[in-house]
Amino acid sequence: MKALWSIVAVAATLTLAISGRSDSTNKSAPSGTITAFRDISVIPMDSDRVLTHQTVLVRDGKIVEVGPANSLRLPAESIVISGQNKFLIPGLADMHTHVDRKEMLPLFLAAGVTTVLNMGLASPEFVTAIRHEVSEGTVVGPRIFAAFMIDGPGDPGPEYVALCERDARAAVDRAKLVGYEFIKVYSRLQPDIYAAILDEAKKQNIAVVGHIADSVGLERSLAQGQVMIAHAEEYYKTYFQNQPDDSRIPEAVRLTQNAGAYVTPNLSFFSMLTRITSDPKAMDSLLSDPHADFMPPDIRRSWLSERPSKPSDQFVPEFATLKKLTSALSQTGVPLLAGTDSPGGGMVPGASLHYDLEQLVAAGLTPFQALSAATRTPGEFIHRFVPGAEEFGTIAPGQSADLVMLDANPLLDIRNARNVIGVMVRGRWFERNELEALVQQPVSGYKRVMALEAEFENVLAKQGVEQAVRDLKIHSRAAEKLPESFVNALGYQMLGAKKLADAVALFTLNTEQYPDSWNVYDSLGEAYADNANYDLAVMNYRHSLALNPKNAGAEKMLKDLASLRVK
Repeated sequence: MKALWSIVAVAATLTLAISGRSDSTNKSAPSGTITAFRDISVIPMDSDRVLTHQTVLVRDGKIVEVGPANSLRLPAESIVISGQNKFLIPGLADMHTHVDRKEMLPLFLAAGVTTVLNMGLASPEFVTAIRHEVSEGTVVGPRIFAAFMIDGPGDPGPEYVALCERDARAAVDRAKLVGYEFIKVYSRLQPDIYAAILDEAKKQNIAVVGHIADSVGLERSLAQGQVMIAHAEEYYKTYFQNQPDDSRIPEAVRLTQNAGAYVTPNLSFFSMLTRITSDPKAMDSLLSDPHADFMPPDIRRSWLSERPSKPSDQFVPEFATLKKLTSALSQTGVPLLAGTDSPGGGMVPGASLHYDLEQLVAAGLTPFQALSAATRTPGEFIHRFVPGAEEFGTIAPGQSADLVMLDANPLLDIRNARNVIGVMVRGRWFERNELEALVQQPVSGYKRVMALEAEFENVLAKQGVEQAVRDLKIHSRAAEKLPESFVNALGYQMLGAKKLADAVALFTLNTEQYPDSWNVYDSLGEAYADNANYDLAVMNYRHSLALNPKNAGAEKMLKDLASLRVK
């Protein structure tokens, strides 16, 4: 199967002797230790206001006191962070991301994003082991919530394809058992299966978020209890019937408001899509941006593969309608959540959240309303739908100590939220230089992979697949391998050129590098089928199906191959 889109200023001064020591400040303070942000302007996000000359006390990952700097006494041996002429806001939240690699998590913190909601397609390792490591503090990253995606049959496939009501209920039950906080419904679900998901989720006390299923529609989705719509675009595709009909906005808003649902407009992603579609050269500008250096090679490659061959203004009318819809939702009091869909479509994790905030302001929201969508409202949303979750999103006693120090006031200009000086996540303080070091750590490895790719393609073009594979095995370091998507794409290039033996060789290399991936065996099965080697095609499709029992494409191919083998 073809690869799926599987994406500043000086540091604060510490008044104790540990100033500048990254080996101390990037670790959790000992239990009971007080950290004090002294003489700082606080933007608590409970209302549109700034409290000047404040001190904020943090102990054991919680905010314990907020008060005037000239009257609030500091406990002895407090770790003091000077906030003079600086601003303190709650940690930001990206409520729609698909990042599931631990090396990318510091990108969020570097941008002040201390909470994320992974909206599906995350690896099992990420949902269980990596999230646990982050919560324990052994891996640096934001607070992570996760949604399990359920869809109907089709290609490409999501995490789970529900073929009947029993499948749907089993998926919800399993997701809750594994530890997902949400169920994400997708576009191809049929009404009976959608209803089963919502019913079982209610029984399991797990909230349902996601797309508007095409066959269900906005009204029935909201009526059955879906608590969040994941894109403003979902309204356009279903309720607006893919037409820029602004007259439908008031009723769409009324239905959403009456249901008490939340909306993640995701304007940043759609703005970028509109920009790249209108001007494909914009992708070159994105890839030359310094932030792009922090992206893994396979994600950079996926961005390039999505670049259109010629410009088109096809999304311009839709984007105009989505901005009007977002503004109307906000004006009516529908709670909005900031979200980016990173790392897809040119969205760099962390940095793209600021682009989302700026797009919300461009749509007509005030800076306070936009900032609320990334602080207070996500905190309310999680507190409402995730039992036992820590409270966050405002600066007040009892809240989790997720805090961002800024160099300027974002309520005057939302772009000021980009000027991050330091970040505290659950009471753990990171200075700017520490965050920069963390995001730089994987870059040398990325460059090494890109060099391997370039050399592999060079040998492939000049000396053929056999020599390219041989050289790779000789010259690559231990445990070093080419990205699965890179080799898969080359294999399909060979299939398209009718170089079937070369395609088989490349897909075989991928099975050797990624023996636990169902997709690589699916691709190899396709190459063998095209080569009329039906026995080996069947063997590989069966292996793929064993790794992913919901691989409907493999099931279909096995049925087709059975008839061919009989002949």
